[in-house]
Amino acid sequence: MFVIWFRMYPGDAESKWPRQLLTDRRVEHRWDEPKAAGRWFMTNLNTLRPSRGGDGSFPQRVDALWDSYLLFDRNAAWNDTPNGLLSWGFPVMRTRAQLMKDFQFAIGTTKGS
Repeated sequence: MFVIWFRMYPGDAESKWPRQLLTDRRVEHRWDEPKAAGRWFMTNLNTLRPSRGGDGSFPQRVDALWDSYLLFDRNAAWNDTPNGLLSWGFPVMRTRAQLMKDFQFAIGTTKGS
C-alpha cells in the first residue's frame, strides 16, 4: 500500500503527517511536496476506467486528487498509465465501506461483481 501525503491546507507539513495512522509494515508513506501524484491522478482519473466502478463524486475544484483511495488489482502494471484499477473513492471516510468491499473482492474473500 502506498500512502501519499502532500500539503492541501495551511498548516499541512511533512513534519506533521500522521505516520502512526497506518503502521502495517506493508504500508509505504511518501511526502509529495509538488503534489505530482495528486495532480497526475486528478488529470487522468477519468481515463483509468475502474473495473468495479468509481465513486461518481469527482473533486473538480481542486488542483490535485486528495483524500481519496485508488484500489488496484495485485497484477496491475504501472507503465505510462497504470492499469488494473478496481475502484476509487472520494473522500476516504465517506467511501470506506466501498473500499472495504472492493478490497475483500481483490483479496478473494468474497464472490460477486
